[in-house]
Amino acid sequence: MADRRLGRGLDGLLKAKVPPAAAEVTEPVGPTTTVALARLDPNPHQPRQEVDEAELEHLAASIREHGILQPLVVRPRGGRYEVVAGERRLRAARAAGLQEVPAVVRDVPDEQMLELALVENLQRLDLDPIEKARSFRAYLSSTGRTQSEAAERLGLDRSTVANMIRLLDLPDPVQRMVRQRLLAMGHARAILAADGAKRQVRLAERAVREGLSVRQVEMLASAGGTKPATRRRRPAKRPEVRDLEARLRQTLGTKVTVEPGRKAHTGRIVIAYYCQDDLDRILDRLG
Repeated sequence: MADRRLGRGLDGLLKAKVPPAAAEVTEPVGPTTTVALARLDPNPHQPRQEVDEAELEHLAASIREHGILQPLVVRPRGGRYEVVAGERRLRAARAAGLQEVPAVVRDVPDEQMLELALVENLQRLDLDPIEKARSFRAYLSSTGRTQSEAAERLGLDRSTVANMIRLLDLPDPVQRMVRQRLLAMGHARAILAADGAKRQVRLAERAVREGLSVRQVEMLASAGGTKPATRRRRPAKRPEVRDLEARLRQTLGTKVTVEPGRKAHTGRIVIAYYCQDDLDRILDRLG
């Protein structure tokens, strides 16, 4: 039986032979060509809502020096073109001052365009869980597929899709903490078990403030918030320490904890990362 998953759908778009996973995509309108940036429109189904400006400038600098090594995939649309794959390259090309970019032109149906935009971003591990959840929900809504069908198409477990979408049940303040990487996916799932939006927000704030583990959050959520965390409560941090933590978190885009030592002017800084791409991104900023 042919594999209907889209995990390799982007590679298929760039080859003459279309794989079974991208069977809905027709033959290319033309060969690899160049398209003026003035005629390119972004993908309306783009899951990524925010792009790290530092990373974008890094990509733009690479494009200025080496050019665009992998062409964008675009589709014709009313005398113009819409980007199917390559949203970051498009933004970086504009930042680099390019007037045109290499592109492969294909006729791509709306449903397939949404799938491929989602797959492209799922292959980038820095897409935050809330962006992924919104993309999954939009995909289910626009295609009418079940979670099981969507998981098969996207090459994922059904539980992965279900758990992602459940994150959208969290209150907005908690979702913002997840997007800011102050809370990991495991923490967010544990907070869902707490009753009521107010309790969920309080639990999320406590998890960030005290650096609670996922297990501790699970215990607090199931105990109705009355059971104290096993970790001994630490003295409240001075305002200047909290301010330093906030500035480091904003700069590095991840959870950062500053722990003053017992002696004056000593301590340690703990920087959290959640995958190899996340670590590489942080090291690049520190470098």
